[in-house]
Amino acid sequence: MVIFMLLFSFKLQGVNVTFQVDMSQMVVSPLGVHLAGDFQGWDPSLTLMTDMGGGIYAITIDLPPGSYTFKFINGNAWGMDETVPPACGLDDGGGIFNRSVTIVDDTTLAAICFGQCNLCQPASFVMNGNAIALGGDCYQVTPGISWQNGAFWSNTQVDLNSDFDFQFTLNLGVNDANGADGVVFVLQRLGSSAIGASGGGMGYSSFGTSLGVEFDTFYNPEFNDPPEDHIAIELNGIVDHFTLENIGLPVQMSSTNANTEDGLDHVVGITWKASTQTISVYFDCILRVQSSYDLINNVFGGQSLVFWGFTGATGVFYNFQSVCALPDAMQTEMVDICPGSSATLNAGSSIDGIYSWTPATFLDDASIASPVASPPDTLVYEVSYQDLCNMTVTKQVTVNVLENGPACFFLPVSLVHFFLEVKNETVYFFWTSSDEKENAYYTIESSIDGVNFTSVAMVTGAGSSISAVDYSATSQHQNHDTYYRLQQHDVNGIKQIIGTTHFVKGKLSNHYRVRYDRGNNVCQVFGLFPGGNCDLSLYSLLGQSVSQNQITAASEVVSVEMPMDSGAYLIVLRDEFGTLLFREKIIVAN
Repeated sequence: MVIFMLLFSFKLQGVNVTFQVDMSQMVVSPLGVHLAGDFQGWDPSLTLMTDMGGGIYAITIDLPPGSYTFKFINGNAWGMDETVPPACGLDDGGGIFNRSVTIVDDTTLAAICFGQCNLCQPASFVMNGNAIALGGDCYQVTPGISWQNGAFWSNTQVDLNSDFDFQFTLNLGVNDANGADGVVFVLQRLGSSAIGASGGGMGYSSFGTSLGVEFDTFYNPEFNDPPEDHIAIELNGIVDHFTLENIGLPVQMSSTNANTEDGLDHVVGITWKASTQTISVYFDCILRVQSSYDLINNVFGGQSLVFWGFTGATGVFYNFQSVCALPDAMQTEMVDICPGSSATLNAGSSIDGIYSWTPATFLDDASIASPVASPPDTLVYEVSYQDLCNMTVTKQVTVNVLENGPACFFLPVSLVHFFLEVKNETVYFFWTSSDEKENAYYTIESSIDGVNFTSVAMVTGAGSSISAVDYSATSQHQNHDTYYRLQQHDVNGIKQIIGTTHFVKGKLSNHYRVRYDRGNNVCQVFGLFPGGNCDLSLYSLLGQSVSQNQITAASEVVSVEMPMDSGAYLIVLRDEFGTLLFREKIIVAN
C-alpha cells in the first residue's frame, strides 16, 4: 500500500470568514441552523450557527485563503440541508449543488436566503419562462399564444410534517375545442428556478422528483387522458395515467360541467394532512380527488421541506391561463421561535379580506391575513375568516417560545479569533468578539503543564454589544513551553473558557505534521496538542466519519488508525470549542 500525503496544515490565524444565512422564510428547526462544508469534513451537526436576530444566522470561521464549498442545514442531519439552485451552485459531480466561495482576505458573506440565490424578499413568487405577475396577487402562467411555457414558485418552502390548507382561483381561458393545455400545482425540491417543457405535459412532464396536481384541459390519448377537462395527482413529472406514478386517477374537473375553459375564476382548494399523509383536491368547493401517500419518504427521500408553485404550457392550441393566490397562504399550525424573536402567522385566502385574530396581544395587526406575533411565552392564536367558498374558517396557530435547545443557546460572547505574537520579551494577545451579552471582563491565564493556570492579564469587556469588538493585552514572555487560555466573566460572576493557544520552547506552535507508520497502518500526527477534549477525526471526502479520537490530556503525538480501503481522507483537528486547528488530506492507494 502506497500513501501519498498532501499537507494542508495551517495556522489558526488565517482569514476570518463570516458565513450568514437568512432563515426568515423558514420554520427553523429546534435543532438549530448548521453550516457544513469541505473545510470541516462535511459534518452537518458540527458547526452550529448563532441566531443574530431578524432571521439571520451567522458564524465566523478562521480559514486559510482559498476556494471552498459549503451549504446550510435547517437542523443537524443530511436531509435537512438546503437545496442549492443550480444557478448559484457548484455541481459536486453527482448532481448535488453546493455553494462556493473564494476567500482572499477577511470576508463577511451576504446573508443569502436559505435555499435561494439572492437575499430574502418578502413572501412572494419567483417568475420563470412566460409567467408574469398581473397585480393583485394574480399571475399569468401562460399567455394565449402557441408553444408557451411558464412556472412560478413561492420563495418560501412548506414543511410536509405539518398540515396545510391552500385555496386559490384558477382561470383556464376561453378556448374550448382549440384550447390547451392546462396548469399543474407542484411540490418539488428543484428550487425556485425550475421550469419544464411546453406542450401536453403542461410544463410538468419529465420534471423529476415532485408531486403534481394537474388541471388538464386537452385530450392527449398518448397520456391515456379522458376526453373531458380533468384533475389527476401524479408523481415525478409522469403525466401518463396508466402508470404507478398516477396516485390520484383522473376525474372530471368540475362536478357539473365537462368544460372548464369558460373564462371564469374557479375556486380550487388543496389540503394536506400530515398525520394520514393525505392530499385532497377541491374544485369549485367540491372534493374531486384524494390520495394517501408517503410523500416525504417515497418521493422526497426523507426530506420534508419543499418548494410549491405552478407550471403551465401551451402547444399548437393555447389559452391564457392564470392563477390568483396569496404567496404566504400556506398555513402552519405551529411556529417555533426563540425568546425575544417573532414569527409571521398566515391565514388562508378570504372572499372579503376580513380577518379576526384572537387574542390580539403581541400582534402588530389582528385584522390582516399575516400578522407578526412576538409573544414572550408560548401562545395559541385563533383566526376566523370567510374562505373563497364563503365558508367560515376557524384555525389555530401555536407560537411556541422555546425555553432551551441549540437553536436558542446563546453564549455571552461569540469569539471570532484568539491569537498571540511574541516581540522581544513581550507576548501580545489579540482577540475579537462578534457580539457580547452582559460581559464584564476577560482574563488571560498561563500554564506550563496545561493543567494549573495563573492569571497574567485582565481586560474590561464591552458589556452588551451586537458589533465586533477588538481586544488586546500583553504579558511577560516565558522561556519555556507555555499554554495560554482566554476566560470570559459575565456580570453575574459566571465564567467560561472561550479560547486557547500555546507555545513550544518559546515559539508559537500552530503547525502539525504527519508521518505514516506502515508497519502499524497508522498516521502519527505530531504537534503540541493542548488537550481539554480536543477532537482529532478522520473523514472520507464524502463527509462520512471514519474514526474519532478524543484527546483529553496534553500530548505531542497522536496516532490515527487508517482504513485499509483505498481512497482520499481528511484528518481534522479541533479544540474543545470546535475551532479548526489543523487538517490534512491523505490519499491511500493500494
